[in-house]
Amino acid sequence: MQIYIEYVIADNMAVNLLLLYVTSVTLRQKFRKIRSVISAAAGTAFAVIMPLVEIKALFLAKLLLGMIMPAIVTGVKSAKNYCKFLAFFLLYTCLAGGICIALLGANDGFVAITNPDGYAPAVAAVAAIICVIAAKKISGYVTLARREKKYTADVRLEVAGKCVECKGYWDSGNRLYYKGVYPVVVSGADFAESIPDLDKARMIDAIKLSTVTGSKCIRGFVADKLFVSDGDGEKEFDNVIIGIGERDFKGFSLLLNCDL
Repeated sequence: MQIYIEYVIADNMAVNLLLLYVTSVTLRQKFRKIRSVISAAAGTAFAVIMPLVEIKALFLAKLLLGMIMPAIVTGVKSAKNYCKFLAFFLLYTCLAGGICIALLGANDGFVAITNPDGYAPAVAAVAAIICVIAAKKISGYVTLARREKKYTADVRLEVAGKCVECKGYWDSGNRLYYKGVYPVVVSGADFAESIPDLDKARMIDAIKLSTVTGSKCIRGFVADKLFVSDGDGEKEFDNVIIGIGERDFKGFSLLLNCDL
C-alpha cells in the first residue's frame, strides 16, 4: 500500500480542527485557535506514527489520544467543562468516522491517504458538512435548555376558583402594561382556551400591544391569583392581568412580566 505523508498531515489536521471547532460551537465556547492547532497537531502526529510502529492495544491508545486532545484545548481548568468538551468531541469523532465507514465501507479505500486523487476526500467533506449541521442543531438545543433552566418557572394560575398549572418564562423584553400602570402577563393562545370557566373571569377587551411592526389591541382577563415557583421559592400575585396572545409559545405557556 502506497502512503502519501502529505495527505496524512493535511487530512488529519483538517478533520481534527473541524472536530474541535464543532465541539466549541456546540458548547457555545470561544474557538481557541492556538490551543486547537496544538491539539490537532498532536492527533496528526499520532496518525503519522501509527502506521510506522506496532502499537499494542490500539483502541486504548486512540481513546487516550481522544482524552488528551480536549485537555489541550480546555486546559482542564474546570473538570465539568472538560468532561462536556470530551463527551461532544468523542461524539463528533464517532459521527464523522461512522459516516465515512458507511459511505466507503470497511476497506482500504476508507483511508484517504491511499487514494489522493480519488473520492475519499469528498467523503470526508460530506462527513464534515454533516458534523457542522449537527453541531448547530445541538447548539440550539443546548442554548434552549440553558435558557429554560435559568428563566422558566412552574406556575399555578387561579381563575374563577379553579387552578391550572403550566410553565412560565420570565421575559425581560415583556414591557406590556395595561393603562400604562398594571404589568401584563401574556398567555399562549391554546393555553388560554384550555383554562376551565374562563368565561366566568373578568374580561378585558383592549390591552394595547406595541411591537416593531406597529400597535394593536388584544383581549385578556384577570386571574384571581398567580403562583410562581422558582429557585427563590413560591411567589404569589393577586389580580394579575393576562393578555391572550395570538400564537403559542415553545416550551412554556405564559410570558411573565419581570415587573410583577
